[in-house]
Amino acid sequence: MTLAELPLDAHARVRGFRDLEPAHASRLEGLGLRGGAPVVKLLKTPLGDPIECLVGGQLLALEGWLLERILVEKA
Repeated sequence: MTLAELPLDAHARVRGFRDLEPAHASRLEGLGLRGGAPVVKLLKTPLGDPIECLVGGQLLALEGWLLERILVEKA
């Protein structure tokens, strides 16, 4: 399942990335989105993109195309 498919307020853990360039994957890992990290999709912004997600204790606004490439499993 991808982060885009995860319902709002559902708790999950990051499993990895799909079809993502190494530079983007490295940047996301630097922001805390690495294997095993807890993530909760919290809030859609008024126009629907980006989506606010809580990763560990950090709030991130992630664009929709990124959410489709982040693999998660429900916690």
